[in-house]
Amino acid sequence: MEILKDPITIVLIGLFMVSLTIVMRPRRHPDLLLLILAVVLFALPRAGIMVPSFGVPLPLSHIILMVIMVEWLLVRHNRFHEGAVYARYFIIYAAVTAFGLAGGIILGSKYEVALMELFFYMFMMGIFFYASEAFCQPRHFIKFIRIVLVISVLVSLYGISQRYFGSGVLVQYITYNSDSSLARSYLELDDLSLRRVLSSYGDPNVLASQLIVFFGITLSLLVSQKIPYRTRLVSFGILIINSTCMVLTGSRAGMICMVLVVIIVFSWRKRWVLLGIPALAIIGLFMSSQLIEETVMNRFHGVVSSDDVRAQFPTMAMKLIQVVPFGSGLGRTVSLEVNEMDWDFKVHSAPNIWVGFNSFWLNLFCRLGLPGVVSFLVLLFVLLRHIWRQIKRVQDVQVKAILIGGVAGLICQGVIWMANNTYMLPGGGLNFWFMMGMMVAGSRAYAMPCPYPQMLVPMPGYFPDRNFVPA
Repeated sequence: MEILKDPITIVLIGLFMVSLTIVMRPRRHPDLLLLILAVVLFALPRAGIMVPSFGVPLPLSHIILMVIMVEWLLVRHNRFHEGAVYARYFIIYAAVTAFGLAGGIILGSKYEVALMELFFYMFMMGIFFYASEAFCQPRHFIKFIRIVLVISVLVSLYGISQRYFGSGVLVQYITYNSDSSLARSYLELDDLSLRRVLSSYGDPNVLASQLIVFFGITLSLLVSQKIPYRTRLVSFGILIINSTCMVLTGSRAGMICMVLVVIIVFSWRKRWVLLGIPALAIIGLFMSSQLIEETVMNRFHGVVSSDDVRAQFPTMAMKLIQVVPFGSGLGRTVSLEVNEMDWDFKVHSAPNIWVGFNSFWLNLFCRLGLPGVVSFLVLLFVLLRHIWRQIKRVQDVQVKAILIGGVAGLICQGVIWMANNTYMLPGGGLNFWFMMGMMVAGSRAYAMPCPYPQMLVPMPGYFPDRNFVPA
């Protein structure tokens, strides 16, 4: 058989069998599977191979996801089915995606490109349900947070080391896509100040998008009340390491979202608003004009000028509403053609999944139009609202702080997607949905049950019926 002589096919079959063996065994120790998923998703998201025929990387995390989804949905029947609150919104978004797939194929898109986009825009969400229902015990959430915070330190330290050792510390097929010179180009500059670290994430913006979640969790633990001194000290150390790596990524969107995370977390802890805002004002006062010009203006050049095309994304979005209000379908895209006086948009079949804009939201709009963007935003809003309602009933102060920080980081990831398409890269959307699932599972596991619906006798002062008169 000629197909078995292909080394890529052999590796794929081997990885599939290993994943199948790990997942299909009796789950006497789900903590082990949680550890494996956390390491693969958050420590080694680029571990995998390159598929030359499609020109896309195939990380180990995606292989494990496919095995888990098939096994969990078709083989196991011990699911908790506690997602009724938000399941209907997933169904609405799935229906919109199905219409987008049908429309794209009818209009002549390539089947392989359309199916790969279906995976990114829909199937990848399956890890959310798996995480939220398979790891539903309180101990699972605490262990997961401990694991990812340790991973965040290791990932950040590895990224910081790349600033000084360059591309020599990259490991092929483990920490980046070795078939591409793009990853090396970030680290092979002679000027250290221009190097952009990417750690094991293969891209500085993807790394920054994930670091913002770690940053939010540790910041929230640091500023929350009634947190043990040792936990605060550890959180402060992790915060410094993650922040340093964030700055070295050179991600402008990431650094802007760091400020946004601070605002969200400080708004939750009102006493820190009174301390934080004057502190930021004092720091800005002591910064010299030369330092501002060299650090801020050089780093954010393009955002404050018209040189960066991303500054025109809002205008493009308004024009795209007129061109493809209902999207062009999966497997198709819209290209920008710049004329002397105006812009022109061309709708055509996408040769690969990377053709499009450097913005997840614009790409989603091009494929699924307004229905896709609106249904996706509503879905995210419903999930975040569900977590927030559960947080209000969480009594453990550390868990509450972790949930607040995690939610702040997830919100900022959505903001980063406005200027980067990190959602479709390894370490992007899959990590987002797994983290979202763990946030739902943790808030549900630690939320105190609401007494009102189960009361046989109303509590003093609680009278839902105005005509009710206590005996």
